[in-house]
Formats: sequence, C-alpha cells, structure tokens
Amino acid sequence: MTKATIQRQKLIADFIDTGKVSSQNQLKGMLKKNEIVITQATLSRDLSELGAVKKRLSNGRLVYLLPKNQDNSAQFKIAKKALQDFVVSVEAVSNQVIVKTTTAAAQVIAESIDNLYIEDVIASLAGDNIVLIITPNENKAKEVAEIIDNNLQ
Repeated sequence: MTKATIQRQKLIADFIDTGKVSSQNQLKGMLKKNEIVITQATLSRDLSELGAVKKRLSNGRLVYLLPKNQDNSAQFKIAKKALQDFVVSVEAVSNQVIVKTTTAAAQVIAESIDNLYIEDVIASLAGDNIVLIITPNENKAKEVAEIIDNNLQ
C-alpha cells in the first residue's frame, strides 16, 4: 500500500465518520474538493478495504458506516497497515521511542501512531524518515516501543 493510498483511505474514513456520506458519487466529490481524483473502481476498493457498509438510519436515509470495535476499526486497520509497510525499526531510548521509517513516510507513521491511541504517548514529532515519540519515563517508552513493534506483524 502506498502513502497516498493510506492518506486517501484516512480521509475517506474521516468523511464517513461524519455520518453524512450517502453515496460513492458524493464521496468522490468530497475527495475532489480535497484535490484527490480517483476512479470509481479505486473508491469501491477503498470502501471495501475499510469495511464500509451502507445502513438505513431511523429517518430512512442511507449512509455509509465503518465498524467501530478496535479489531475492525478502519482507522486502526489503516494505521496498522502503514506501520507494516513503512516502519524500518523501533527503539526505546531513555523516555523516548525512535521509529525509523522509509524515506518520506514519517508524517504518515506519526499520524498512524496517533490513531492507535497508545496510552502514555505524550507527543510524537515527525521528520522525513524518523518519528520521535515522547513518553513519561523509560519503562513507558519500552512499553510503547513494544506495542508499535507488535503492530508490525
């Protein structure tokens, strides 16, 4: 999966989470406003990979919804896939975690780590191919590094 795919799917998931997306054409238009032009086939594939389903609301309106439990969460799936595709190494150093990524992937990985909602992450900073994660202490840094490392598999 490319960085562009991960970023596009994250944007699609964000749009769906608003609860206002009722058709693929509407979603395509929303993406176009964000300067992302894709084919219908790509959009259908993205929706399938995210686990999006159409559901009728109590008012009779059909909208796209995403699974909400963590194992099926679209945001969680996107984050995990990004980690698997772009992380080179993870190392705890003092109260920090250093995540080395492929070239130009640090921004995507920092956002992915944020979307995993790992406890004790105080902040994450991204350069070009390094993400610096700050934790409260050395033990927490080791725990965070282990959580990230476990999501690489």
